[in-house]
Formats: sequence, structure tokens, C-alpha cells
Amino acid sequence: MHQTFWKPEKQAKEKKVYNSLQQRKPKAKRDVPEWKKDILSHHTSRPSTRERGEFPKEVITELITESSGVCQHCKAAEATTTHHVMPHWISVYRDKYGEYFWFDEQDWEEYNRKQEAIKAAEEEKRERMNQIKPVAELISTAAGRSLKAKELRLLEGFDDKEMAVFASMISDLVATHSIKPSYAYGERFED
Repeated sequence: MHQTFWKPEKQAKEKKVYNSLQQRKPKAKRDVPEWKKDILSHHTSRPSTRERGEFPKEVITELITESSGVCQHCKAAEATTTHHVMPHWISVYRDKYGEYFWFDEQDWEEYNRKQEAIKAAEEEKRERMNQIKPVAELISTAAGRSLKAKELRLLEGFDDKEMAVFASMISDLVATHSIKPSYAYGERFED
């Protein structure tokens, strides 16, 4: 027979009122500084994609009438609700409604804003290359070859003042080297 040993009854421990420094004072509530008040008040909450995924009743009615009352997903049941577009249906919807058929107004706003930012960056790069082009042509003429990508990136990194200084240095260099004497084999020249 198995014998169990006596165990004392568990008693609930009292919470300590003092911490290790023996100083338990209630924390005073600090006032919020002025600059922190309403710091996020200019943010406007916009509905998430999930919240925007609900179809209005008019759209559902329009889709049901467009499909002649037959479910577009299974082609058998009566169309009473909307379904998520399954992977094998995406190409059909893309052909029917366009590339971004799932976009709503907020998605289109974000998409157009990103496209405008990309166009602005490309235009800025094109303008910068037009500014760099004379200096790049001067250097490639002096070097007798076209510039490498890393050399073009170096020129792109210069601001306008640095570019002007660099261009004047290169033009001076090209001007002095164009009068370079020709040394033939056996002729003496000094270092």
C-alpha cells in the first residue's frame, strides 16, 4: 500500500506593501505636456481593406442582374450573395473588369499617388541626367571612352556647386592635356 506524507495547508500570501528599498509611495499622475496634447489629432482614420470589402446592396443587386440570377462562382446555384474571387476566376474577372478589378476609390487614390511619385522621381532623374550630361561628355572625351555606371553614380551624387567645381577642373585638365607633346621612341623627356 502506498503511503502519502502529510502536507501543510496552503495559505494565501499577503502582498508586500513595500518594495526592496522599503519605500512604497503612490505614483503621482503627471500632467500631459502641451506639445503632447492632440499630437495625433490631424490623423484621420480611414477604413481598412477588410472594412471596405463589404458590398453595398445596390452593387449586389446590380451584379445579380448582370449574371442573370446565376451564381458566377459555381454556375449552378441561384445568385443570392457575393463570393470571393477564387484563383481560377481571377483571369476571367481581369478580362472582364480590367487589371485592378478589386480596387475601390481608396485603392485608386493610393495607386495614383504612388504612380505620381514614381513619375516625379523619374522626371527628377531625367533632369539631373540632363544637368550631368555636359560634364559626362567632357570626361568621356578626355578619357577616350564612355563612362562606367559607378562613375555616372558619382556624378549624380554631386550637388550643383560640387558639379560646377568638378566641371571647371575637368575642363582645365582637358585644355592642358590637349597641348600634350608627342614623345617618340628614344626621345628624352623629364619627369
